Order: sequence, then C-alpha cells, then structure tokens
Amino acid sequence: SCTHNKIGSRCSPSHNYYNMITPKYISITLALIASSAVAVGAFTTTRTSFSPTSICYPVLQLQPRASFVSTPLQLLKKDMAATEDQPLLKAVENPADIDNGKNDLIAPSIYAAYTAALIFIIYQLRDAIVTKTLGSTALAFVTGALIWDNLIISIGSFFFKDIDTNPQKYKILKWLSYPRFTFHAIGVPLQLITVAEMGKFAGVGFLQSDVVQIGIILASFALAIADRLKFARSPGIEQTIWDKPPFGALERDLVKFGYVEPDFAYVIPAIILALSNLIVGIVALKSGVDPEVGKWMAFAGLSALIGNALPGSLMTFTGNLGEAGMQFGLLEAARIVYGGL
Repeated sequence: SCTHNKIGSRCSPSHNYYNMITPKYISITLALIASSAVAVGAFTTTRTSFSPTSICYPVLQLQPRASFVSTPLQLLKKDMAATEDQPLLKAVENPADIDNGKNDLIAPSIYAAYTAALIFIIYQLRDAIVTKTLGSTALAFVTGALIWDNLIISIGSFFFKDIDTNPQKYKILKWLSYPRFTFHAIGVPLQLITVAEMGKFAGVGFLQSDVVQIGIILASFALAIADRLKFARSPGIEQTIWDKPPFGALERDLVKFGYVEPDFAYVIPAIILALSNLIVGIVALKSGVDPEVGKWMAFAGLSALIGNALPGSLMTFTGNLGEAGMQFGLLEAARIVYGGL
C-alpha cells in the first residue's frame, strides 16, 4: 500500500514486490512448473519411446498412479515364480528337508523288528493251527498282510531315500505299496470271522448261533468290498511328506506312501476289530467256559486300541506295534481254539 505526503508518495515493500511481477517472470515460473511436471511424469510412468505429448500435456503424465503401485507387485510375483523354479533354494526352504537330528537307520530298524516279530508269529501259526477254518485262514492272511506292510516301510526307508530325485525308484516303491493297503484293508474285516469263531469256542452266548456266525461272515466280506470300492474311486496313494512339526520326530526318517485323501472310513474296520476282540474276550472271561481264550482275546484288543490311541508321531510306531501285539494274542488263543489244546 502507498501513503501520500507533501514530499511525495511512499510505497510499502509489498507494493514493490508486486511491481516486480512482470510478464517475463510469469513466463519463467510457468516454464519451471511445466518442466517439474515433466520430471514427475518421468518417474511415475513406464519408460517408453519419447513422445511430444509428454511436453505438450504434462498433466497427463501424473494420472497413472496405479501403475506406480502395481509395478512392484508384478515384480514381486515374477520374483516368487522365479524362486519356485530354483530347486536348490526350494530344497533349503522345504520343511520336509529339515533333519530331525537322529540316525537315519533307527526308524526303519524298528519296522524291521516288527517284520521279524510277525514272521515269528506266522511261523508259529503254521504249527498252532491244526483245524483249518475260515477264521484260522483269515488269521494267517492278516498276519501275512502285516508282514508285507512293515517290510515295505522298512526297505523303503533303507533303500529308497532318493525317490524324490529318482522317478524309477518312486514308481517301484509306489507299486510295492499298493498291496500294503489292499491286503490290510481286505484282511482286517475278515479277521472278525476269527473273533466270532474264538468267541463261540469260549462259550460266548450270542455267538453260538449259526445264523449269527453266517451273518458275521457276510458282513465281513461286505465291509472289505465296500472299503476297496471306496479306495478305487479315490485318487490313490502318494509319498508321505513330513513337512509339519514336530521336526525332531523319528518318523521323519521313514520313506513310505499314504492315502492322497485320508478318510476316517478307512480306519473303521480296524476299530471294529479291536473293540470286538476286547468285548468278546471280556464276555468269554465271564462265561468261564475257557477263560484262557478270553484272556488272550482281551489282550489282543487292548494292544490294538492302546497302540493306535497314542498321540501324534508316536502312533506311527506304536500303531504297528499294537497290531503285532494283537496278532500275538490271537496266536495264543489259536493254539487253544484251532490246536485242540
């Protein structure tokens, strides 16, 4: 603003500042703003060939902010995809490759011991069974199936450690593993016939009926067939991958196959068999006709139930131990029932 007196007029500094704003200064300022907009646009867009529009319309260069955000995400996706294609890096980061710190021979040696014990049992059955029936045959069949089950897990863990990188060995072990599941799944329901025959011999009341005996035979075969039909409609089996804790578990040294889609229905026959042994054994003990048979049947049922009831990675070993214990208990009962002792 300006003040007037006799000497003349006097203007404040602000008035002088505005007087300095001339068209020349305005044009320089606009040029600086335009060049700054061009520079910003160069950092916010993908580098392409030079286009005059980037100078004529600099504001347009500020619009594609989304590309500035999405570009790093796209780069990250490409980086992750490239990482998956690097076998060495994947091997290091794969939890399944973590060493449990234990000797690799311990786990398969345990299954080798189970195999040896079951071979002993089936050898003893050969001499124990004098009277051959459907039940005694089922008992021998299941024992043989368990021998194959434990044997394949054992040799798989001894000689097939490299199936991840050896397709031929992978194929061989997979085909050797199919009978594991088939024999086991068929044999377990059929061993209910063994339980029924032993219960009848030991004086269990409801098992004295021929109609009940025939019904159990038919139900056992139906259960075995239904189980295998379910398996035939499933995706099959695949290598068991130990990629979950506890990473110090002994089972991580085992090389074996399992169901692609585990289903509780697959274990129902085993549960029925264990409970049948236990219940029939207890009833046989109370009947007093042949308590020795009842004692060994109860032992067989408890062995299977306890072995498969333990938690987590322990059951990998105790489950098979419980099955061996069940077959041993039934062997001792068979000496009486089928051996005429």
